[in-house]
Amino acid sequence: MATSPTSLLSARLVRRYDIVLVVWIVFWVVLAVVAAAQISSLTGLTDPIVRTADGLQKVTGALSGLGNIPLIGGSIGNVVKQVDDAVSSARTGAADAKSTIHTMSWLVGIALGVGMVGLGLLLYLPVRLAWRREVADVRRALAAGPDDPVLGRFLAYRALRGMDYSRFRAWDRDPFRPLDDVDVWPLADLELDRLGLSRR
Repeated sequence: MATSPTSLLSARLVRRYDIVLVVWIVFWVVLAVVAAAQISSLTGLTDPIVRTADGLQKVTGALSGLGNIPLIGGSIGNVVKQVDDAVSSARTGAADAKSTIHTMSWLVGIALGVGMVGLGLLLYLPVRLAWRREVADVRRALAAGPDDPVLGRFLAYRALRGMDYSRFRAWDRDPFRPLDDVDVWPLADLELDRLGLSRR
């Protein structure tokens, strides 16, 4: 008989793993939000560039009138236009950087949160669902016949397979002898206890 991956679990252990999973999810969601907020706060680095660009545009606006002065106006006008173009380019670059940082903060937050929460669920959920199905199957069998000898032997064999060696050797009979001629329910009750169930 192949050993089920859920045979190493018990109802108490599953409850602990459920708590660990909830803590894992909360931790990574909080960390993702904090990381996104920290990255988003870097958009403030572009504010001095925008303020400087605003100040320079006021200066170039004031100097643009000098372009009409005969003889020197053309040269001043060209310089003012070059400065104005550079200021506009800096403002556009700052706006683009701000937008990129904002987008990056969302992407990092989502990737961190969804990635790590998804990893936890991917690793634990299949085992948890298999455990739930196993418990539901035994619960239905108990409801149909709590003293069914076939169910009792099945649970007793499962209990023997899940025992550690010291408990296995301490059993008051030859553990390799068939269970057909003995009372299997003490062993079966051990397995039911592992599953968090009872015949009563």
